[in-house]
Formats: sequence, C-alpha cells, structure tokens
Amino acid sequence: MWYLTVLTMLAFSPLMAAELEEWRRSEDWEVALGRAGEMARARRFAEAGELFQQLAEAAERYQFPLLMKAKCVNNYGAMLMANGQFAEAEKRYREAVRYWAGATGEESDETATTLNNMGELYRRMGRYAEAEEVLRRSLGIRERLGTRNELRVAGALNNLGTVQREAGRVREAAASFERALEMKRRLGNAELGKTLNNLGSVRQELDDVARAEAMYLEAEVMSEGAELASVWNNLGTLHRKMERMESAEGYLRRANALWEKTLGGEHPSLAAGLNNLAELLVTVGRVGEAEPLYRRAIAVVEKTHGAGLADMVDNLGVLFLRQEKGVGAEALFRRALALRTATLGRTDEATLGAMHHLSQALGMQKRYTEAERLLLEELAIVEENRMQRSAPHGFVLAELALVQLAQRRYAEGERYLEAVSAFATELPAVQQEGVAELFKAYAHLLRGAKRNRDAARVEGRANSLLAPLR
Repeated sequence: MWYLTVLTMLAFSPLMAAELEEWRRSEDWEVALGRAGEMARARRFAEAGELFQQLAEAAERYQFPLLMKAKCVNNYGAMLMANGQFAEAEKRYREAVRYWAGATGEESDETATTLNNMGELYRRMGRYAEAEEVLRRSLGIRERLGTRNELRVAGALNNLGTVQREAGRVREAAASFERALEMKRRLGNAELGKTLNNLGSVRQELDDVARAEAMYLEAEVMSEGAELASVWNNLGTLHRKMERMESAEGYLRRANALWEKTLGGEHPSLAAGLNNLAELLVTVGRVGEAEPLYRRAIAVVEKTHGAGLADMVDNLGVLFLRQEKGVGAEALFRRALALRTATLGRTDEATLGAMHHLSQALGMQKRYTEAERLLLEELAIVEENRMQRSAPHGFVLAELALVQLAQRRYAEGERYLEAVSAFATELPAVQQEGVAELFKAYAHLLRGAKRNRDAARVEGRANSLLAPLR
C-alpha cells in the first residue's frame, strides 16, 4: 500500500507519521481521489472541487511522493477545466507538469499527458499558439518514447490537428489528421472513427465534398454516443453545403438529441449543434424557429465557457438584420466585435465581418455618419493588410456605396460602385449579383431624379455583371 512507503520515508518524523496514520484510518487517499474523479464526471463540481482541494492539501502537508501530488493536481485541473474555471485549471496543470518532471522525468508519458491536457485547455480559451506549443512538446515526448507508444502519438496528432483547424490552418490540420489516421488504421485502434470524423471535417472545409462524405459514413458505423452525434452533426453541415436540406435537418436534429441524451442539456457540443441547426433553418426561411435555438446555444456557451460564442452572437445579429431589428442587431454586433477583437485582433477576417455587420445595423437605423466612419476604418484595415480585390474589400466598397446612395450622395456612391465593379468578376457569384443589384438600385434612384440617360448607363453596368452568371 502507498502509505507503507510513505511511513518508511517518514521513519524519523513520528509526529507526521501519526498525522498520516490518522488520515489513512479515515479514508484511503487513492480511493478518495477516485471518488473525486467520479464526482467530476457526474458534474458535481462543487463537491469534487472541495475533495480535490483537501487531497491536494493533504499531499502537500504530509509530503506525499511527487507522483501522487502530480496525479492529484492533474485530475484537479481536468475537473476545473470541465467546470470552466480556466485560470485555476492552468495553474494546476503547470503544477502537475513540474511534479511529473520530478517524479517520472520531463520525457515521461505522464508529463506528455498533462501537456496534452494543457493544450486542450488553451484550445478552449482560443489561445491557439500556446496550445500548439504544448501539444508539440507532448507529441515530441511520445514520439521519442518509441513504437510502443504509437497510439498515443496518433492521439497527440489528432489533438494537434484540431488546434490547427480551429486556428484556420486547414491544410496543416489535414496533414496531422492523415498521419494519425494512417497510424490508427495500421494499429487497429478503436478510436479510428474519431480521426475519420476530424479528417472529414477538414476535407469539407477544403471543398473535397466526396471524400468528406465517405469519411463521415465510414466513421458513422464505428461510432457511438457523443462521437456518433458529432458525425451526424458534420453530415448535417455537409448536406446543407450540398443543398440537401431535408437530410441535413434530419442529421442535425438526431445529433442534438443524442448529444442532449449523452452529455446533458448544457454542453458546448450541444450548443454548436443548436447553432448549426439554426443556421440551416435561416437558410430555408424558417427564421422564427431559428431564434430560440440561437439564444439557447449562446446561453449554454456563456455558462460552460465553450468555443464559438462570438460566431453565435454574430449569427443572431444577422437574423435580427433580416427581421429589420436594427437596435437589437447593433447590440449583438458590438458584442461580437469586442469578442473577436480580443481573441483574433482587429485585422482578422472574422473581426472585419463583425465590423461590417455593425455598420449595416447602424445604416438600418439611418445613422449613416457612424456607419460610414466604421466602414472607412474597415476599408483602411483591408488596404493596409493588402487584401485588395478580395471578398472583404468588395463587401466594404459595396456597403460604402450603399451608405452614400442612401444619403443621395450619388457621385460618391457611384465612385465606390465603380471601384468594386472593377474586380467584381473575381469575387464569388453571390457577391457579383449583389454588386449588380446595387447598380440597379442606383439606376432606380437616378430615374427618380429624372436622370434617365445616367440611369440607362448604370443599368447597362448591372446587366454586364449579370450576363456571365446567366
């Protein structure tokens, strides 16, 4: 038993030995640690946290071996992370890494495991550079431990790919998942479905639709529980992309029902699934059904500190724009902009998207001066970062044109329209159509001002943009 080892170590310290014996009589420390873990898995976080704290204090007070301290604080960190107490979880994980290094060495599997846990923590916090750093350290340790550790290497590659995907480095993520998949196929790993699902998701982002669907369907037959829900969710988003809306909705609803059954009604995965279903319903025009789903998803993410809050808030704002609820949309876009600026910086495309949406909400309220000021800031960021002739560049020029035309500043509006039409054919078809519609709206305004010749010229520009799309 562990306490005999400790009593031997403390042979010359009778008072501490007596205290330790008193603890042993009340409850075996290892059994108590296991019970704390069970409480955490049952989401009884307050009770689990109190017991973990007592165990950590006992391990320190009685000078338990570093191995026991490391195990305790690592598991405590995992509980804190599950409860959204990220700062405290990080502190515990750092302690565990230090203890493992002293007990089993810096190149041990235990050290690698806690580094892997830290990577997951940083991923949830959106600190992708730090996540990748510790995950690469974990991967390096596991690779150096040799072929007997290949399954753990595959797991580390899977986690690294997840961070790379969320950081927007999709091709690097695909390479990590491909390597993990090859290892798991060769070793006959039971978690093959998880990596197939992950690789399918990056293939989907790379528009490799056929391979993505094949991977999802292969993963479906070897998955169950929450992992199966994730596969169904991904099949739903893929079918939406393929415009197979009925099957997409079926997959998404099955995914959400299974997530709720296996993980409960307040889990980040369920929040993501609710958001995806809401997006689908908006696409097919069932806006009234989408709003409560967005609101529930946001509430769950706020409570669990899950990922994607900025996107969900922005999505609800876009829904409000469609319903012409300018004031409500403005509040949501300001929040999304603050969230994205804090995590991604002012120049990221997602941040620019929130800025753009905010300008639309201001324009809807006829607060054109504020909208124009924001759009000019967006335009400056686009140009400073050499994003000319890109989708964000096209969006901001078109929106600036719209703001000018709304104020009947025709010459300025037309100047912005000409600027975007110069590269409109390089933009996605939906954007080309949007620019053409703006030209048509401008022609209508010119006709109202009795400028029929100018209106005919502008209509000609609209038709020339639409002709290649017909």
